[in-house]
Amino acid sequence: MKALGIALGACVLTVAPAWADNEEESEGREFVPVETYTCNYLDGKGPEDLNEATEYWNDWADKNGLDSYYAITVTPVYHGAETFDVGWLGVWPSGAEMGKSGDLWMAKGSEAAARFAEVVKCDTHSNFATTQMKAPPDTDPDNFLLAFSDCDVRDAAAWDQVMGGLEQWSAYQAENGYENGTWMMFAAYGGGDEEFDFKLVETYDTMTDLGEAYDMYGTGGDWAVRGEMMGDSLSCDASRLYMATVRRRAAEE
Repeated sequence: MKALGIALGACVLTVAPAWADNEEESEGREFVPVETYTCNYLDGKGPEDLNEATEYWNDWADKNGLDSYYAITVTPVYHGAETFDVGWLGVWPSGAEMGKSGDLWMAKGSEAAARFAEVVKCDTHSNFATTQMKAPPDTDPDNFLLAFSDCDVRDAAAWDQVMGGLEQWSAYQAENGYENGTWMMFAAYGGGDEEFDFKLVETYDTMTDLGEAYDMYGTGGDWAVRGEMMGDSLSCDASRLYMATVRRRAAEE
């Protein structure tokens, strides 16, 4: 989680979401590029085959100096009828690093890509400009939980309330024992038919941490606290929950 927090909180990507017209709200906020794939296993293939393809890719990445890229795979835990077998989420510390690794992949990655293509078929490949709202715990597990919600802002005039409310809520969580990290993800590339303004993402180290947050928010009454902060400015659907497995850690630099 520490590695994910460092990667997602590092450098600015020059992709401005709708609320960035407000100078006060957008000043100093940093964005990093995050790519996602959603994939299904080919007939006769499964997690072990993906592990072998990922190991080959990691060797390729080591040999070619791909040191700035952080990657995880995700598998569904709580989900609806339309889901996928496995997803891939990758993070760069900046748009410049994203561009360099993209050139490298296009020039030298064909064999590694072919290994993945023998195992999975990926229906989507998207890129999101991502900003951190709440830092995750100072931990670095190999496995953790990711929750995604699609969120809509009431109207353009409500962006100030949304950003201010989320910042207040994140500060409240940090002061009251919530062991999570929180990010906003704005669609940048690969979409075109989005029915949301942004994705709200939360991370937890363990199901125990998630369960404790569940109790504080529900039985503990923090749903009312958040409601006072947010008002009717924001509407989010039910979260999809995934188990994440770290596949590559970026170099400490």
